Amino acid sequence: MSKILIIGNGPSAIEKEYGDIIDSDNWDVVMRFNRWNKSDTGEIHNDYSKYIGTRCDYWMINDLRLQVGIDRKDDYKSVLIYCPTFKYDSNSFNRIENQYDNIKFMPVEYEDYINKNIVYFKPKWPSTGVIGIYFATLHFDDVYLHGFDTYDKKYDNLHYFEDEIAFPNKYKNETKDDHEPKLEKEFIKIMMKQYNVKLLKGNLE
Repeated sequence: MSKILIIGNGPSAIEKEYGDIIDSDNWDVVMRFNRWNKSDTGEIHNDYSKYIGTRCDYWMINDLRLQVGIDRKDDYKSVLIYCPTFKYDSNSFNRIENQYDNIKFMPVEYEDYINKNIVYFKPKWPSTGVIGIYFATLHFDDVYLHGFDTYDKKYDNLHYFEDEIAFPNKYKNETKDDHEPKLEKEFIKIMMKQYNVKLLKGNLE
């Protein structure tokens, strides 16, 4: 049975000291997102390793970080890139995949399937985290999640590595740029009910 652990960037990721569990051999793959360990400019975050470990096999990023992904490709087994369908450039992306063995763009069919069969995100689009979870269900027998808070009101910041409030409280659990917290929460609930998705915390306590 293949197992993947997906670590989100939500503040709940550092509520428990799961670092050793996350870095263990329990998982075939550990996947993380975007700025999980350092900023796009290379500034390293504080040390959260006792909470979330350091292992990262698959790094999933959005298309805005394409060059960062290319620059850091040797740090990971795979760099997975999600680009929303409305700006997907198949010719350019195919050339990049042919040039780099460990860079892979998420198929546009993922977004289409999610909108038609799971949760309808239009006129916006699924977040990188949503695409990552769906990708994992297609490639692994068991999918475990940790640190997915969908902008829960109990937290002041969006990500565990941010010290300041990211945006005014009035926006929490409503909408933010390309994110739809309520829809993302609904998506995760459906994936846990109908697919092979579980919460790490619920399986440890």
